[in-house]
Amino acid sequence: MQEGRTPMQETPEGVVRRLVAARAALPREEDLVLAFDADGTLWSGDVGNDLFETLIAESAVREEAREALIVEARAAGVKADSRTLDIAQGLYQALAEGTYEEVRAFAMMAWVFAGFSLGEVAEFAARVVASRGLEARLHRFLSPVLAWAEAEKVPVWVVSASPRWIVEVGVALLGIPANRVVAMTPRIQDGRIAAELAGRPVYGDHKPLALREACPGATLLGAFGDSNYDVPMLASSHVPVGVRPKAGLLARAAEMPSLVVVGT
Repeated sequence: MQEGRTPMQETPEGVVRRLVAARAALPREEDLVLAFDADGTLWSGDVGNDLFETLIAESAVREEAREALIVEARAAGVKADSRTLDIAQGLYQALAEGTYEEVRAFAMMAWVFAGFSLGEVAEFAARVVASRGLEARLHRFLSPVLAWAEAEKVPVWVVSASPRWIVEVGVALLGIPANRVVAMTPRIQDGRIAAELAGRPVYGDHKPLALREACPGATLLGAFGDSNYDVPMLASSHVPVGVRPKAGLLARAAEMPSLVVVGT
């Protein structure tokens, strides 16, 4: 693909044919996987935003998150000498205005649940998925790809910058098990969420690294994403697919010569 050229539009069935052809060209002993981004790829909208907005609306940020939020506020130029809830809300506004780095913001939106138990965040996430109507937002047009992967026993992994617990609830609607989710995951201390990540942020260049750590030795047959920070994962796959791609991803199409797009 030459720089500036628009990627080819493809059907989901056409993507399956590309996966079949790419698989046939690989050694039979290869351990193959597919990887999907979540927000904007498996469904419309962003469940991380849904979760955070509900947390703010219910004034549910706990004081265990305060010191870490102050650090983020100072880094983003947000007022830090106010209520904990207001600091969190100010950071979200800074993200919308482009003055708070996305990778830090998405990590914060996971560990901001500091003080919650895993049971509490799981219940909170399930309630948000229901109240925000995620099931109606699923990209059902990808069903042929998911059905092929299931029939051919090619594991589907989900690699997301949203908090792990809400991604797990969301992908369950598509029959994807929680143990194949790689997402922003805070450290757990004494059974409760701590105000820091447990590992690397699942964003940009770290997406393929996090996937490789989760399934070492596997070959990424196909990858699906919608945003510019999905490009490293897409570029590391044999069949990169943009799902209703945003302008930022399309601007980097030259980095993925075999990129096709679906759902537009």
